[in-house]
Amino acid sequence: MKTLKSVLRLGAAGSIMFAMAPVQAQQAPVGTAPQAAGTDVTLGDIVVTARRRDEALQNVPVAITALSGETLADRGILSTEALRQTAPALNIFQNNRNEAGFYIRGQGPGIIGGGARNFTSVATYFAEVPTTIAGSGVFYDLANVQVLKGPQGTLFGRNTTGGAVLFEPNRPTFDLEGYVKGSVGNLDYHEVEGMVNLPIVEDRVALRFAGSWSRRDGFTRSIYTGQRADSRNHDAFRVSLLLRPTDAIESNTIVDYNFRDNTGNGLILRAINPGAQLGALPVPDALQQGFGLPASIPLLAGAPTPIACLSVALPNCPTGPFGGAVAAFVAGANGGFSLSGLTPAQFQDALALQRQIGVRRNLNRRPVYNRNKAYGITNRTQIELTDDLTLKNIISLRRSRTAETTDITAGLDYAYGEYPGTGSNPPYVRGANQFTEEVQLQGKLPDAGISYVVGFYHEKTTPGIDQSYRSVVFGAASNTGNYYRDSSDALFAHVEWQITDKLQLSGGFRYTWDKRFLTSSVTDDAGNCTQTNTATGGIECPVEGKASFSAPTFDATLQYELTDRILGYVAYRRGYKSGGFNLPAPAAQFATFGEEQVDDWEVGLKADWDIGVPLRTNLSLFVDKYRDIQISLPVLANGSFINLVQNAGKATNKGGELEVLLKPSRNLTIGGFASYLDAKCATNVGTACRVGRQIAFQPEWKAGINGQYTLFEGDAGSVTITSDYSFTDRVTTSDPDTPLDTYPSYSLWNARLDWADMFGRGIDIGVFANNVTGKKYIVGGYPLASALGFDAALYGEPRTYGLNIRYRFGK
Repeated sequence: MKTLKSVLRLGAAGSIMFAMAPVQAQQAPVGTAPQAAGTDVTLGDIVVTARRRDEALQNVPVAITALSGETLADRGILSTEALRQTAPALNIFQNNRNEAGFYIRGQGPGIIGGGARNFTSVATYFAEVPTTIAGSGVFYDLANVQVLKGPQGTLFGRNTTGGAVLFEPNRPTFDLEGYVKGSVGNLDYHEVEGMVNLPIVEDRVALRFAGSWSRRDGFTRSIYTGQRADSRNHDAFRVSLLLRPTDAIESNTIVDYNFRDNTGNGLILRAINPGAQLGALPVPDALQQGFGLPASIPLLAGAPTPIACLSVALPNCPTGPFGGAVAAFVAGANGGFSLSGLTPAQFQDALALQRQIGVRRNLNRRPVYNRNKAYGITNRTQIELTDDLTLKNIISLRRSRTAETTDITAGLDYAYGEYPGTGSNPPYVRGANQFTEEVQLQGKLPDAGISYVVGFYHEKTTPGIDQSYRSVVFGAASNTGNYYRDSSDALFAHVEWQITDKLQLSGGFRYTWDKRFLTSSVTDDAGNCTQTNTATGGIECPVEGKASFSAPTFDATLQYELTDRILGYVAYRRGYKSGGFNLPAPAAQFATFGEEQVDDWEVGLKADWDIGVPLRTNLSLFVDKYRDIQISLPVLANGSFINLVQNAGKATNKGGELEVLLKPSRNLTIGGFASYLDAKCATNVGTACRVGRQIAFQPEWKAGINGQYTLFEGDAGSVTITSDYSFTDRVTTSDPDTPLDTYPSYSLWNARLDWADMFGRGIDIGVFANNVTGKKYIVGGYPLASALGFDAALYGEPRTYGLNIRYRFGK
């Protein structure tokens, strides 16, 4: 009943807006650039591929934020996390500076920890292929970036319950053209970017080269090592070959490569909790032999032990069968399990020192790094079988490798992910080899007003390397090895029926079969197995998990053109996400988790108005009902730190998004957005998903405004100033059991000044400043005060500024 009431409220609001539309709307063909009466001032449109074909944004009944390559350059978008400032309902959380967890409408990424892999609620795509996209080395020679909100599945390669983000590179053309661009700035930033497009055979063969080489120092300095963490370096290129042997056949092959070699995370100690309550911990083999201890110490299961009791015997520490022995052997064994033997006073001293030195310096006692290599080959071939029937095939092979070391305690000297003998060429510890194949048949039945897509999708992913992730937890070293094998197969169909000139009904169906396999081994440095199989209680390596999941998904959308420039729609979508494993598991009941499903209702209005000047307003309102929503919680298991995924029962996410574009004159363009999200769980299951509490890392409010003003335009070129301002509301963290359980709200202001085509010479010069006010804001981290006694935060970039010079040639 509550769901019905919510939908009726949304429908009523939509009906009011629809009723207003004919009074104020301007008559013009849908998808053409709106133009104010008696002027030549127009709003452009952008071509999107949300329904797997090229369409004008205003014609698609889906909530989409689309940014053209030109807009990305004007806004100074250089790395993935900067997208959080550009779109409503989108947030990007980071455990790692070189990773990006996309959240849309309350749904977020899958968990990767120690090499284990779980599916995401928000998939990222490059050239229509699902793949992980993060960091820098992506935003060069792009055609556009599209943020699709709501469940996607009946038209896209991978099932998602939250949305999808599409990165589309520019395709080769049959014109000779190119550019070279140089940039310099503070933090010793320097970058060279370029592109050249070569027509090899007229209208038949074209080749496009594009690349970016960038270096920038880190901005968080360790007071102990002097290392500047959070650098941003990359070497990236793409080569695209377009073949058109006949007018009916087109094949585009893309080879891309991105290598990032950076200093690691500059984490900042934000809070401490020496009284963090610990459960059972494993005992290293050496300590079992030396002290005659069992393989695990319950730590008084009936009276959980504060973390500080593992360092010293304090008056308030529990004294049971093992209570006194724990304090004694830990103190006598050089710290043993202890967090470097810290007493509560030393916890407080570390926090006081961090607050004294500020958030641009930290307490890291050893160097940290992150090295990532990602590359792939993709082919998209399209054959026009007849005027009304097209065969499309997308095949890809992608690989990625990661080497890293991180101190997630932000200097409390508990090293997570430290590898022996790394030198200047550390070994890769995580990997992914992914193969995908998708075939589509796109057709039309003109006499019936029907167009359709039917297809098949296959994906297979393995690590590609022997994964081994070393961690040091409470002084005890362990090596966690994971191997996984995931496959996903799906059949899908989508139909659009143009009932009348104004009314269209569309819908799709998909059935997905997912197969998942995972093994986990935890050993000490001598190679001895220290992993408990929680199902049997015995020491066992490896422990295996194997499962299959399958489900139908479907959607239906009714759209109506109230006028030639106003499109209203009502949509229903069913989404699905595969279940998976938690290995090593802290307890038998947590070894696996089930699939997640969502029912999504959305009403929207895309409108272009004539109010004397062109105005565009795109509005969407939604209600999402989740069953068995997947929520993660960080825990210790068998001496390894893992993100434990659980099915948290029911959740309801509801809200709305508004995007506005206004062009008062030829020289001025103003845009803006706002979004509201109410994302709450309906049950408590011991995770961060609590009744009445916003789901973690999801701001209730987001808003932004941007503008571009041309100061001068003539034979000497054009001078333009661009500026944008964004606000992100505070978010809850994944640690609800601590007083400091939120990250504060923040606002960011960016600006740039460009002189394009100086004196008609094809030279562009620009100056830029990002985070002009030097705002200190949190973008992620490890909120583990309840679980492990500390909260380590990752802060956003400081004020950056610099200069670009670009030379363009050809068309």
